[in-house]
Amino acid sequence: MVPIMRLLVLGASGQTGQHLVSQALEQNHHVTALVRTPSKIIQTHENLEVVQCDVFDRAALQPHVNECDIVLSTLGFPIQFREPVPHFVTVEGNISECMKEAGKRRVIIMHSWYTDPASREKTNGFVLRMFVKYFIGQVLEGMFHSEQEYAKTDHLDYTFVLPGGLTNGPVTGKGFATNDTDYYVSQLAGSGDTRIERADVARYMLTILDDEGSYGKCRAICPVNE
Repeated sequence: MVPIMRLLVLGASGQTGQHLVSQALEQNHHVTALVRTPSKIIQTHENLEVVQCDVFDRAALQPHVNECDIVLSTLGFPIQFREPVPHFVTVEGNISECMKEAGKRRVIIMHSWYTDPASREKTNGFVLRMFVKYFIGQVLEGMFHSEQEYAKTDHLDYTFVLPGGLTNGPVTGKGFATNDTDYYVSQLAGSGDTRIERADVARYMLTILDDEGSYGKCRAICPVNE
């Protein structure tokens, strides 16, 4: 059973982030939710602190990292087409440096399937291949650059959680198929569907809070029909 922890959640007002906050509170964790716009968090709870913070400002982020046990991020950034989206390296670099300063190690970050460029060549179907290479390709490149930077560190117990297509239904309780090497999960290993509920991504992130087997991994996940 995962012990009660002090969790710092970045991207808490986003669709996946809100599920993460709610489920963490249901499990009795203490949650500090960092957001740009506090009014977007309508939930109240005695174990929830909502804080306005510019995560691009390392000095503003540092005191919140100092007070937590684990950092979780579901941050996403807008698509751009000409160059890799730089914000993943910037913000996740800030997280890394703040954790080093604070002597904290555990961080779990949501990215996506196909961050490794080689994996995009293995997508099923022409339309999907064009989508991941050309429409969201620079988002994936930005994520991959950040993953490579984390792989160079020795002060972090990190996990990048890589879901496929995100949907907005309720938590399902399904099991998970995972892959730690390919940056996607074969349909034969999962449910045959690349999509996953955002609520289930949040659920998975909370199941690996203290899972040493996930440390240092870029772990692709998908649901399994039971």
